[in-house]
Amino acid sequence: MPRRPKTDWAVGLETMLNNPQASFLHNPKVFHELHKESGMPISSMIKHLGRTAKQQKREPSKPTDKERSESRLNAMEKPKD
Repeated sequence: MPRRPKTDWAVGLETMLNNPQASFLHNPKVFHELHKESGMPISSMIKHLGRTAKQQKREPSKPTDKERSESRLNAMEKPKD
């Protein structure tokens, strides 16, 4: 059975619990200050954390065909010492 992808809320809560800098368990004053200043509900803050965590986990884009061919040409044109 295929596994469903995690929701933004689940990833955000997981990030908060696993990361001591972002966790309200370790730094409740910081979390409450962020909550007060942002004016967002806590559930929205957790979803936001999940979206940003998902974006950071994405793989960097692979080089395009043009970039790959240019690097190959540069490697071939280098003089052999």
